[in-house]
Amino acid sequence: MSKLSSSLSSRLSGQTLAADLSYIAQPASDFAEQSSSSPSYPRTLYPPIEPNKSGHLEVGDGHNVYWEESGQGAGAPAALFLHGGPGGGCSPRSRRFFDPTHYRIVCLDQRGCGRSTPNAADDWSASIYENNTSKLVSDLEKIRVFLGIARWSIVVGGSWGSTLALAYAETHPAAMSDILLRGVFLFSPDEVDYLFQNGGTSGQNPEAWEQYTRFIEDTSDNIAAERTNFLGAYFKRLKGTDEMRKAAASAFVGYELSISKAFVDLDVIKDTLQEPGRLIPFALFEVVYMLNNGFMRRGQILDECHHIVNAGHRVSIVHGRADYVCQPKAAHQLYKALRKAGHTQVALEFVAGAGHSDTEP
Repeated sequence: MSKLSSSLSSRLSGQTLAADLSYIAQPASDFAEQSSSSPSYPRTLYPPIEPNKSGHLEVGDGHNVYWEESGQGAGAPAALFLHGGPGGGCSPRSRRFFDPTHYRIVCLDQRGCGRSTPNAADDWSASIYENNTSKLVSDLEKIRVFLGIARWSIVVGGSWGSTLALAYAETHPAAMSDILLRGVFLFSPDEVDYLFQNGGTSGQNPEAWEQYTRFIEDTSDNIAAERTNFLGAYFKRLKGTDEMRKAAASAFVGYELSISKAFVDLDVIKDTLQEPGRLIPFALFEVVYMLNNGFMRRGQILDECHHIVNAGHRVSIVHGRADYVCQPKAAHQLYKALRKAGHTQVALEFVAGAGHSDTEP
């Protein structure tokens, strides 16, 4: 661990740093110039909109969760957006998935990331304290009650957001009507190992996997042991000095971003790597949750899906056929489990040519 020395301030979230691309694979050639042009959607996103209200809700355990409302006010159908990661945070773009003339749009930054406090880039130990799936689900209910929303009209989640949406629906089925999921992730051991341990992604993205593992090799004192647990190796470095933490986060997040899109834009990766307040939580919480099976028992999401069926939730699932982060088979498994449990209000659509990112067509 001594190969990188400490030179950064302990408070990072407000800074802009040079993007560390040392362990980022170069994107494939893009002669069609798709990465630099706006993607074509079946319909465009709604126009940019500013929040009507925002604030922080004290949810316990020293955490204050940032929330915001846009679009319509009290009494309108309420829509909840759940970001990915864990630790990814929301952005102004998150509001644009919803019709602001119809919905009361609620976005939030989950514990430890984005504008929620403490942010992992500022206080590692406080941000990770009681940061787990059941606590995040409890926070969603606290937000709903605080805002005086009787029932979410729709809950939208992608990637980790899909996992959290499903855990929320299974724990509090009366809290919502409809669920829209993108890039389903069920936290099965094979999904975690495929992405972070066994090199499953190397089939389509060999350079990205090579860089992901090379960072550990270049900073290891015992690579034979650390090859057996890459997530544990990254976690060790994310607990290290400020410089090591940023280097590890850059390699880890850069790896995932480099396989998230069919047409990769290196500038988008640079933007994320330059913002410690986004970068550090994204890496830290994703590693922690992956190491702990999402803080759920094995197979929990599929085992408990009968709660969704019994509540009569309408479930819509969309998944990129070329998603190399969350495998399409997870969406198919969820769909089949819901159908087997007797659900008739579930639909699954695979999108040809689309990858993992919600910026894909």
